[in-house]
Amino acid sequence: MKIFLSLTFMLLLFAALPTFGQSKVITGQVFSKKDNKPITGASVILKGTAVGTASDIQGRYKLRVEREEFTLIFSYIGYQPQEVSFYDDDQVDVYLIPLEGAEEAFGPVVQPQEIPKREKSEADLIDNVPFQSFDRALQGRVPGLLITSVNGIPGGLINARIRGVGSIFAGNDPLYIVDGVLINSESISGFTHANPLAFLNPNEIASIEVLRDAASTAIYGNQGANGVVLVTTKKGKIGRTRVGLNAYAGEIMPIKLFDLLDGPQWFALRRDAFRNSDATNPEARALANMGALPQNWNELSPEALEEIGLSLPSYDWQGQMIGRSMVQNYELNVSGGTETTSYYLAGSYHFSGSTFDPVDFERGTLRASISQKIGDKISLETNVNLASIGQNIPFATEGQFLGNPAFASSMILRHNPIFNDDGSFNEQIGGLSSQNVALVNAFNSGRTTSRYGIGNLVLNYQITDEIKYRGSLGADYRDQDEFRFRDPRTPDGRDVDGRNSVGTRQLRRWMNLHTINWSKKIEDNFLSFYVGYEYLSEDRDAVVSETIGISTPGLNNLIPGSTLVFSDTLWTGYRRQGAFLGSNYEFQEKYHIHIGVRFDGSSRFGANYRYGLFPFAKVAWDISKEDFLNEGSGLSQLKLRASWGRSGNDQIGDFGAFGFYGEGNTYAGQQGIRIRAFDNANLRWETNQTINFGLDFGFWQNRLSGSIDVFERRTRDLLLDFPVLLNTGTDRFLRNAGLLRNKGIELELNSLNLQRGSFSWATTIIFSFIENEVLSLYDGLQAIPENPRWAVGQPVGNPAFQGQASPGAWFLAEYAGVNPATGRPMWFDVNGNYTYLPTDEDRVYFGSNFPPYFGGFNNTFRWGGFELSTLFTYQFGAVVSDGQYGFLRDNGNRFTFNALSEVNDRAWRAPGDMTDIPRDFALSGGDAARSRIRNFGTAPLLFSDFIRLSEVKFAYVFKPSFLNSMGLQQASIYAQGVNLWTFSNYPGYDPEFMGSGTGHIPVHKSYIFGIQLGF
Repeated sequence: MKIFLSLTFMLLLFAALPTFGQSKVITGQVFSKKDNKPITGASVILKGTAVGTASDIQGRYKLRVEREEFTLIFSYIGYQPQEVSFYDDDQVDVYLIPLEGAEEAFGPVVQPQEIPKREKSEADLIDNVPFQSFDRALQGRVPGLLITSVNGIPGGLINARIRGVGSIFAGNDPLYIVDGVLINSESISGFTHANPLAFLNPNEIASIEVLRDAASTAIYGNQGANGVVLVTTKKGKIGRTRVGLNAYAGEIMPIKLFDLLDGPQWFALRRDAFRNSDATNPEARALANMGALPQNWNELSPEALEEIGLSLPSYDWQGQMIGRSMVQNYELNVSGGTETTSYYLAGSYHFSGSTFDPVDFERGTLRASISQKIGDKISLETNVNLASIGQNIPFATEGQFLGNPAFASSMILRHNPIFNDDGSFNEQIGGLSSQNVALVNAFNSGRTTSRYGIGNLVLNYQITDEIKYRGSLGADYRDQDEFRFRDPRTPDGRDVDGRNSVGTRQLRRWMNLHTINWSKKIEDNFLSFYVGYEYLSEDRDAVVSETIGISTPGLNNLIPGSTLVFSDTLWTGYRRQGAFLGSNYEFQEKYHIHIGVRFDGSSRFGANYRYGLFPFAKVAWDISKEDFLNEGSGLSQLKLRASWGRSGNDQIGDFGAFGFYGEGNTYAGQQGIRIRAFDNANLRWETNQTINFGLDFGFWQNRLSGSIDVFERRTRDLLLDFPVLLNTGTDRFLRNAGLLRNKGIELELNSLNLQRGSFSWATTIIFSFIENEVLSLYDGLQAIPENPRWAVGQPVGNPAFQGQASPGAWFLAEYAGVNPATGRPMWFDVNGNYTYLPTDEDRVYFGSNFPPYFGGFNNTFRWGGFELSTLFTYQFGAVVSDGQYGFLRDNGNRFTFNALSEVNDRAWRAPGDMTDIPRDFALSGGDAARSRIRNFGTAPLLFSDFIRLSEVKFAYVFKPSFLNSMGLQQASIYAQGVNLWTFSNYPGYDPEFMGSGTGHIPVHKSYIFGIQLGF
């Protein structure tokens, strides 16, 4: 319960970013009061107009209304119509009451089948998926959105890219807005990956909308250049108090373990490598490499040494370090409301382990959403999210550290015992990976504790029937305490008698927004204008220190240590402000025009170009409402859309435009200073200009519906780091130059494949094709000299983390395979001929780590109270470097690390062997004998193509007749699996990762079982 106690230290003032303009999207579901089943085809009409829609196969409806206060009429054959008044709500479920004798009068009700186009990823699609943050659950569900898990750390970072990679040095992450609050999505932890979006329990989400087109993102100006993700959480509804309980528990396990060589197999591999190198005493040399050479070896024959090597034992280091863990989740919520007040209160607890103990994630949350009407003209809203998260940290998030269990568990030679006969840890480890990672894992420790306070306070004032003011004030607050202890009994702490690193970090983001909206409907014309002002302030500070000399391991971070190695304080921050105005016009609900402009300023840019102007325009024509269309044609929806807009990107360092001095060399015994950065008063916005054409369609009452979008996104004035002479005092200078293009096609297809009685089968297909290309650089260069991976005509690749530059295209000598006569590795030279010694002139471009093809395939089957849903995700075309696999592919040739059985089995052994794995060598016999190292050039690169069964869910909803006797309104049980099956030729742990691929915790699979109750 300690995790909940820290929540009491949170006090907030909160701010929101409301929807611009008067438009409002209302969502919900329509149910039958008789059996609690969803009603398909229920009519939802805006009272006093002909504006309306119909509920889909799951009873869901969505309607855009150009008013703030209004009434909707819900009706269906055989049920009593119901009117629901809306004020500040935007999500309401409705239960229709059957007419008395309706079945006798009309016969059994036959529901028409209709599936409106889905523009949102509704909450029911991500319910109870055992992810710690909602961004992970969007994979394969939204066109144009590429979601990749950086690694398998629970609560870790997610790499999200909307419509490609739009920058080289500036940020590429989308803007996340939760209930109007602009979230800083950058991890501030120094010891682990702490996803800031994990503050929110995903089951508290009502809807998620991903904005991709130019007009929708440009309205957010300097924040929307990389797309916008709008999250709306659950709210209270008019009616009696409702109580909800939800709980699930399950198990986490590895997707894959490597098939590694055992002790005798590695001895044979190394022996043969020495034989191929014409070395003397190959058996003795191999045993020496393994740390298993007996002291009297020179008295033994080669046959005796051979027998020793082939009789070595084998121990399962992977099995020792990689295992299973638990996941559990518990939730309670209370909601209700009257005509003037609505409320939603919720609390939750979540724990998730990982496949590498003790790495885990533990979260407690409290959430409140309250709205209150004050008279006829004023209403208040507030959303408060409090969370406390604890994470036991990994040895490292990635990297080839010998003490890192995620790296070394597959590298240690398996003849090494894990434990001594007396049960103590074996510290005599042969081979290059010479640390007992089981000991390191047992004695070292570290933890990150994060506390979040995120929310808003909003005032709505209806000045007149046509004019409304909306003002907000609020914050995104985060503080973090963490420590990392290297025990004196481990190799990393032994020489300094223990090492303790601690850090305290804070992030404070305050924002306010004021808008005035005017709207008027005159016969067939609807017109609205809006104007607003926004201000955002962010500060971050940290105190970090490191001490050594902790001789009592059990106290780890509880004592300061005897010697201070360093201590430092850090601060950074920036300010943004913007003004905007726009207008919407609609005629006969057929023709739509939306135009607007933002004027934004950011303190991150130079004094001469701190402000930028970002206009946008959007038009649409709803052809399906034209009279000339034949009603009998089967066409139920046809809308053409086009948009254009500009948006700015300021995701660079807070002081990239400013010159400053830093610590320099000493002179005459005194500390000197030197230039660290030059001032650039002309540093300006990196600008995204996007044009989009789209088509929404539906046939046969939307039994088949979908959308197609084609876009081109050009990034101008790229923020690039220019090299300068070192004698100036620094080596970098940030400037604007260059042009980058992303273009692509996005498709969403929804179909109701079968409907027979209570059985239905529905499918959703998501497909995206996106490619990016550098169109120009600076000074007429075709490639940046210091890093030719950034080149005109080539892709820029996908950076793994915020703050990283895009990696560019692969630029390497192309691997040609193995000479079947000699077993030597070969490459192509610049003329396409074979060579054993490729040079820089032989390099070619070889794609990037961004997959041009990706998407998802979802099926939902329903029969009575049963539901089965499956989600397949896929990606194709990415070329990656997997450092872990690269070391194992080396097959023990350069380092005395272990090797993969499948690589060793493919290795060349005799003339005529056709393979991609060269002969094994242990000694350098000169370039002619050994060629380049086997992992040179493109040899170790891999295609990370995969098709994955990402989610499977099976649920049963109990019938109301069964629940009424127990006082329940709703009850269901469910089972769910994640990442159960992957089809891929990828030889590494898993094709889904970001970064070097070395020493990271891989993605895992899981099973859960749960129950939901409603009172």
